[in-house]
Amino acid sequence: MTPALRPVPQTVPLRTRVLWGFGGLADNFMFNTLVALGLIIYVDYFRMPPLLAGAALFIPRFVDAITDPWIGNLSDNARGRWGRRRPFMFFGVIISAILLPLLWTPPGLDTVANVWYANLPFLYLALMGSLLAISYTCFVVPYTALGMELTPHYDERTRVMAWRMYIGLVGSVIAGWLYRLANLDWFPNEAAGATMVSAGLAVIVVIAGLMPVFGCREAPPAASGPPPLRILPALRQTLTNRPFLILFVAYLIIILALFSANAITPFLIIYHVFDGDRVAFGNFQGWLVTLGVAVSYGSIALLSFVSRLTSKRRAMITGLSLALGGAVFNWFAIDPRWPWLMFPAAIVGYLGFQGCWLMVDSMLADICDEDELATGRSREGMFSAVKGFALKLAQAVTAGVGGALLALSGFDAETARESGLAPDTASTMKAMMVGLQVLGLGLAIALMARYPISRARADENRRLLEARRAEPGAN
Repeated sequence: MTPALRPVPQTVPLRTRVLWGFGGLADNFMFNTLVALGLIIYVDYFRMPPLLAGAALFIPRFVDAITDPWIGNLSDNARGRWGRRRPFMFFGVIISAILLPLLWTPPGLDTVANVWYANLPFLYLALMGSLLAISYTCFVVPYTALGMELTPHYDERTRVMAWRMYIGLVGSVIAGWLYRLANLDWFPNEAAGATMVSAGLAVIVVIAGLMPVFGCREAPPAASGPPPLRILPALRQTLTNRPFLILFVAYLIIILALFSANAITPFLIIYHVFDGDRVAFGNFQGWLVTLGVAVSYGSIALLSFVSRLTSKRRAMITGLSLALGGAVFNWFAIDPRWPWLMFPAAIVGYLGFQGCWLMVDSMLADICDEDELATGRSREGMFSAVKGFALKLAQAVTAGVGGALLALSGFDAETARESGLAPDTASTMKAMMVGLQVLGLGLAIALMARYPISRARADENRRLLEARRAEPGAN
């Protein structure tokens, strides 16, 4: 029997888009808190060796990455009165909120310089980070799949996905200030500040994360079709989809390059640009990210316009090219003589990046249509999970690589605190940071030039799926 296509609206009501979009705020806080504070708090405050801190942050991301496809496949195949996606989202939100403030309370700080198996802060960070990463997966993979299922329309998908970013970017602004907030005079130290700030974020995570759970209705799955796939065949089928493979590899390369560079950036700016002044760095980073987020709204508008005018592929290449220009600009901008120059560099880079993330999600929905046409299965959960796997695998690798790059550059936290950052070390760190971004973005542009799903092809896929729905026996 031909599988039924799930009835979904061409146009999504504003209320539904807004309620779904609030999940992006929860996503940002679950994701950004550990990224923004993990390495710098554990290395610069708790005095954990950089290589060990990098390894502790690698473990959660690796565990998280390998559980993404499992959660995605479970979500695709789930059946119940509350739907396929929302039960996973509910428990993911609640557990993540409980764990966030616990990240900064490691026991046994007197063992922080020991080898890993006798280092209690290392073991604690690896364990608590792993639990947070898994609970985050339980939310974000089904949440992303739910958004892709809200409409089948080529341009409406971009409009829906944009609400995740319109609202989620508020979280990015706050994330840029997290280090500064943790260093407020109200708190006795950075760790106590991080704990209290994370507790406040946990409340926001619960409120924002439950809004799509209770505010968005799921489209019912197909009434008939092929039996559910087991995890390994589902992975194999996903990774042999050529359009997805191109998007997956490009996305993986971008994240690897950016996160590796970002592991170096705060230490370079603190000790090279601001001569170890953490308050000045916290203020500067906060304003830089705030400006970047404001520009990101322009990026969403710009690349959405390019997408409507041409295609999502051309919009993606436009965004990556702008991001590449911002990375090159940073070679000249990161200098203690003119730190203000990092602001125009950020404008160029942010003008490209946010629209790129929007295009990735919107293109992924088109890929799911093509896969459903070929297989008869609705597998948004698996595709969003494997995309999430790319993100988290890159985070896992760069968490470990970040510490290694710091060590390779010659950076030493104690030496930098006591006598500043040597000029040759600063130059090496800057070359690593800029070079990684330029290489990664250049490779991604070359890959996206080969992405095959055009507007016409996506529309034809939808036409064929709609025709399948109308066939006798399809319902």
